[in-house]
Amino acid sequence: MKQLTLMFCVIACLSLSPIASAQETTQPDFNTNTWNIFIERDTPTENTDTLLFVDILTGETISVETQGERYTPLNNSVIYFDVVENQVKITDPERTPQNHPFITLPADAQRIDWVVSKDYKWVAWTVTWVQDTILTTTTFLADSTGSNIDEVLVDGPRENVRAMPIAFSDDNSVLYMDTHPDGISQFAPYTQYAGLFSLDLITGEIAALPGEPACFCGAGFGSGMLLRLSLNSNLDGFDVNVYSVDGGEPRTISAITRRNYTQAGDVLVSDDGNYAVYALSQVGGFGTVEQIVRTVFILVDLLTLEQEIINNPITTFVHPVAWTEDNTALLFTSNQQNGTWKINLDDGRLVKVANATYIGRLRNLTD
Repeated sequence: MKQLTLMFCVIACLSLSPIASAQETTQPDFNTNTWNIFIERDTPTENTDTLLFVDILTGETISVETQGERYTPLNNSVIYFDVVENQVKITDPERTPQNHPFITLPADAQRIDWVVSKDYKWVAWTVTWVQDTILTTTTFLADSTGSNIDEVLVDGPRENVRAMPIAFSDDNSVLYMDTHPDGISQFAPYTQYAGLFSLDLITGEIAALPGEPACFCGAGFGSGMLLRLSLNSNLDGFDVNVYSVDGGEPRTISAITRRNYTQAGDVLVSDDGNYAVYALSQVGGFGTVEQIVRTVFILVDLLTLEQEIINNPITTFVHPVAWTEDNTALLFTSNQQNGTWKINLDDGRLVKVANATYIGRLRNLTD
């Protein structure tokens, strides 16, 4: 492994330590390993990824070569979709990649999607079958060990629409999902949602979420809230509609005018429920070699019901991945280049904290 990469990953371990303290109420045993996870794309060769497990206590780095997408921490491992073998894989610092033991894509199915609960205790996944333009999606639920696997929903048949899991409720009793237009994600830089609904994992009841179906726009969940972006009437900014997932009257936070900034998404709510942030981009020549991008982060104050721009434009699409430093800073990455950056909310200052792209954090392997 290149020494420069290792150096930045060690720096990132120190910079990302507030994430560990925010997610865990107890300190890790110093005799066990706790790992931050990074990915370097197109290294050491094109179309090959290097998955990096970095010990947050010692700086030890273990690398695993993969060819995948949608890398997701699940308890003490990482799951991802292997684009060569067309199957869900699992790996960790102690084993090479192998087929996941229970999250699998059947040979006759087209697609598999998944979401992991915030406490890593549960995983839900959808398998979609296609016949011509007609889609049928089956949703499964399991604990992280796979000891309890249940089929919880069959959706369809629908034309060009699949059910897609998005997030668990704070107590893991509800799964939030979308009736998602199939194949459209490749044309949008940020994930958009068409018709959000809830699935009660205890009773099996299905219900449209407040305000749904809405526009094909960005959204985010957290602290019992649904935040939904909507392009304002002047087409020069995005209102933020704040709903309680349990119902009630919404609150609307008026848009900040930013003409020609028409792409928005990746809403990330802070753990305390006081703030949210999303990416807002201006795009010229989308998908061409002449493509020009300008992106700003919008901070949403959920107490004062105000929005504000917190940085000068960045010349690529960027994605917020975690709040840090007691919700005074934000970690973000870009699909266009390797690296992890931190932005301070008070002054918009950018700092590169790693050459590799931050994925998340594993629990102790002994848990």
